[in-house]
Amino acid sequence: MADNTPMPNSHALILHSGGLRSLVAMALAIENDDKTRLSLLFINDGRDNTHHRQDYAHRQAEHFAITRVHLIELPHLYGHGYGNGPDGEPMGALVAPQILLAALGCARYQQASRVIWPVSYNGDVKLMARGTEQTMLADQSGDYDQGDAPRIDTPLLELTDRQVVELGEELGVPWNKSWSCLGSAEIPCRACPGCRRRKAAFTSAGIIDPVEKPANAMM
Repeated sequence: MADNTPMPNSHALILHSGGLRSLVAMALAIENDDKTRLSLLFINDGRDNTHHRQDYAHRQAEHFAITRVHLIELPHLYGHGYGNGPDGEPMGALVAPQILLAALGCARYQQASRVIWPVSYNGDVKLMARGTEQTMLADQSGDYDQGDAPRIDTPLLELTDRQVVELGEELGVPWNKSWSCLGSAEIPCRACPGCRRRKAAFTSAGIIDPVEKPANAMM
């Protein structure tokens, strides 16, 4: 019988965006093994909402009492619209591999055994296959460079957006500590692809998103 006992003092690095999937993945990692030491990695990829996402990454870290938050500057990835589709939604075909390799490098430096990539594609089989391929290529690149390299985990990859929200609700995550809007305004625009995807996920799950509540309901 296989021994599934977690390794003592294991260390995982969460590739963190400040969004709701990062929030759920972090809560899930703690739920699965509260002995695992967690660090967050935030990558400044040059998007307009970077300052919001970084702020919410720190809010989530504070909520879960995670003191190690690392930052990598890669603003060229989405700077000046590069890497964005016609409607402004980020594209990941060329960007994701660069982010994953940067995360693996940081994990090795921080002596983490794995990188948690909280990606999900709402059940889109083609995108899931691409995400799996990107993960495998990044893992293989790490092996070429040095044996026993950190590995990439994708715990949410096969979940739909509805399932991600349902899982987060089961874990009791603080939804108001996550940011999904692609814009740079102080409040979510509720019109961009990120906001629409978030709203559709909560609506499908039959759960009220705290950011959709009137201000007096948040008291």
